[in-house]
Amino acid sequence: MHLSRDTWEQIKAGYAAGIGLREIARKMNVPEGTVLARAKRERWTQQIHAAKQAAALTQSNAITPLQSIAAVTHERGERYRERMAGVSERLVGHIEAMCPDEILTRSAQFEKIDTIARRTFGLNEAASGQGTLTLSVLTNHAIVQVKAQIPASSA
Repeated sequence: MHLSRDTWEQIKAGYAAGIGLREIARKMNVPEGTVLARAKRERWTQQIHAAKQAAALTQSNAITPLQSIAAVTHERGERYRERMAGVSERLVGHIEAMCPDEILTRSAQFEKIDTIARRTFGLNEAASGQGTLTLSVLTNHAIVQVKAQIPASSA
């Protein structure tokens, strides 16, 4: 049976997409033996496997989801540090004008907010200029913990 080049490309594309050769043959009204023989002769399985491996290698250079989460968390932590530094600079003048008892009351509130945020971003656990992400995930009744180091950003 003679099939056009386009038809064979469609059959091969369907096979690469995960559809079985016999199913493709039935749906396209082509004898199964013809499709199976061509796929074997042209080594479609090996070609598709090699293409998938090449795609996986290309993707391995991309950032992983864990790296993305770690980078975003690190950036948020850095933004928080900058914001808190700005807030503390603006508060210094106001605090100096307060009476001593009021200073103690307000500084305790400020310290609580800072402590909560530092715990949230894990800023107390890392060395200066370095971030750490600890991610705990509950899967099928087991806890999986992942720790990632974030390289210090170049300033």
